[in-house]
Order: sequence, then structure tokens, then C-alpha cells
Amino acid sequence: MKKHSRPGQEDSASTLLLQSSLELKSRVDIVEGGRLRLGRILRQLNVGRKVLLLSQETLPSAWFEDCKAALTAENFEQYSLSLPEGEAAKSIEQLCRIWEFLQKNAFTRMDTIVGLGGGALTDIAAFAASSYLRGIKLLLIPSTLLAQVDASIGGKTAINLDSAKNLAGSFYFPDAVIVDPELLSTLSERELKSGMGEIIKYAYIEDTVADYAEYKKGPRSLRAAIAENFRSAFSVDNPFLLPLISICIRMKLSVVLKDPREENLRRCLNLGHTLGHGLEKCSQYQISHGESVAIGTAFAFRVAQRKNLISESEYFSVLADLQALSLDYKIPSNLDRERLIEAMLHDKKRSAASIKFVVPVQKAGRVNFDMEMPVEELAEFVRTDA
Repeated sequence: MKKHSRPGQEDSASTLLLQSSLELKSRVDIVEGGRLRLGRILRQLNVGRKVLLLSQETLPSAWFEDCKAALTAENFEQYSLSLPEGEAAKSIEQLCRIWEFLQKNAFTRMDTIVGLGGGALTDIAAFAASSYLRGIKLLLIPSTLLAQVDASIGGKTAINLDSAKNLAGSFYFPDAVIVDPELLSTLSERELKSGMGEIIKYAYIEDTVADYAEYKKGPRSLRAAIAENFRSAFSVDNPFLLPLISICIRMKLSVVLKDPREENLRRCLNLGHTLGHGLEKCSQYQISHGESVAIGTAFAFRVAQRKNLISESEYFSVLADLQALSLDYKIPSNLDRERLIEAMLHDKKRSAASIKFVVPVQKAGRVNFDMEMPVEELAEFVRTDA
């Protein structure tokens, strides 16, 4: 081989371009009593015989037993593993525990993890499935309102690191998701309100999603429908709940189909999440995800109003929305603002001295999902937020 020399006209070079189109396919069943169809749906997916049922300690035993019975009816070889409650489930230690369990019981790529629980549980179940043997079968049964409209939909997986939430993860689309509204009947009022903190976010991005994705708005906006149907205390018996869940799922799926890897449009789903994830971490997860997103959404509107991107009247109308749903919208006074800023700036969307920050523009319903904000400017908004 001749010695390398400076490139000139006589030198030759080659560039190889590998382009692959990955087929993304997920089945979502939205049906009351859907958990009872678990075995049949897995049969339809033509998966292997072994199923690991992941759940958390506080999951009502009735839901767990229903799923086990549905698997028994179709003669699946069942295994189960219980994880700690809440964000404690999303640790490296728990991930390794799942991997080792799968290896010990000789799971293959055709075998399945079924994640039954809230957003934290579906996050780690999906990450474990995406990484074991470079990918095994996955079915999710979200048991909270927040997980049904958001966490289990769209193929994001994650665990938490010490510095921040969701820093390690992958994109991995489940083979199926079963959204069963009956599972919501055992939730506390706080858990239901936490779900509404994520749902109201969809109302504030609806126009942008309709502009960029294959999502069709109804005759009235989602924001107006929520205001009309949830004027009083939130209840799982509300007849609008199932259509509301369906609308949120349709909206998210339309965004994900357009931008599965969060390169542009999908960033709109992060409205309220930059500050929200910081609040979760800084409060040691005593403030739930939905509660944090509601506060983060209000903060994003305050930033927009102070930057003259929306009017003051529009900003106050959003605060009225949040109050009507009994959602907090202020950063808790007992949180150290500098610690909050530090936690917030570990966000995955940060790049050097700036951060991608989703900000409302013109009116509620429309956002700029491509705005770069200097880190120090965003920090100063947090310091001076009343």
C-alpha cells in the first residue's frame, strides 16, 4: 500500500451510502375489557410461547389476575416479575434484573414482555424488550390515564440516571398496546388529575398537529370539548372520557407516523416537559409527571407572553383552563430555583449553550417546536417566575 499523500486530482475515493427503510408497525386496541383479550391478541401476533408479565407492587390484584387468566386460556407459558412503584422502577438495577430474569428463563426473540402498569412501568418494560437480544416482542397494557394517552404510545423507552429523567433509552415500537378504560376505575383522584395534566397539553398543540400531520380536528377544538365536558369534578364515569382518550391517541400517533425519531414535529409533544422533567427530578418525584407537565405548560405560556409571542389575555385564559381542572400551575415555592435550573438543564434537548424549547405562538393550540433558547435566558425566566 502506498504512503498516504495529500489529495489531488489523480486521487480516487469512494463513498458508500446505506439507506434502510424500517417498517414501523404497532397495533392499538382501545376497548373496555381489553385486558381480557390479552391471550387472543398475542395469538394473533404469532409470538412465542413464553410471556413475562411485568407489573408494579401497587397494581390492583384483580387486573393482574385477569391478565394471567387470559394468558392461561391461550396456553402461554407464564412468568411474572414485580417492580418497585413509580420512578424507582426505571433504574439500571431494575433493568439488569429484568435482563437476567429473561436470560435465566431462556426467552428468545419471539417471546414476549407484557408491561402492565403506569408510565414508569411501560417505559422500562419497553426498554428491556428493545435491548434484550437486540429486541424481543412487546405488548403494553397501560393502567393509568397518563400512560393510556401518552407514555405507552409512540415507541419511546427509557430509564432514569442519577442526574436526570429518561437519559438512557431507545425508540422501540410495541407490537401491540391494549388501552382498557376499565383499568382507570381503581385510580385515585390525584392519578386522574395527573393524566389530565398531560391531556390538556394535547389541546394546546392541536392546531400545529393538524397543520403538519394527518390529524383532522373535529367541529370544535379539543380545548373547547374539555372545557364543556369537565367543568365539574373529574370522573371515570364521564361519557366523554373514552372519546377523549381516543382523540389523544389519534393525535399522538399522527405525529409519530410523521416523525418517529423526534427530528422535528414530534418535539411539539414536549410542550411543558423541559421544566416538567426538572420539577420531577428536583422534587424527587413527589410531583408526578402530569402535575409537572401542567406546571411546565403554564411556564411555557408565561415565557411566550413575556416574549410577546402570545397576548396577556391568552395567557390568562390558559391559567383559567388549568384552574378549572384543579391543576396547579405555579412552581412550588419550597423548591430551590437553582437546583431546579440544574435539573432542567440536563434535558436531552440541550445542545451546548442552547436548548430546544417548545413555546406557544399566536394562540393556545399552536406552538413553535423548533425554537432554540439560550440556556441562561431560560434559567433567568425560572429565577424570576412568580
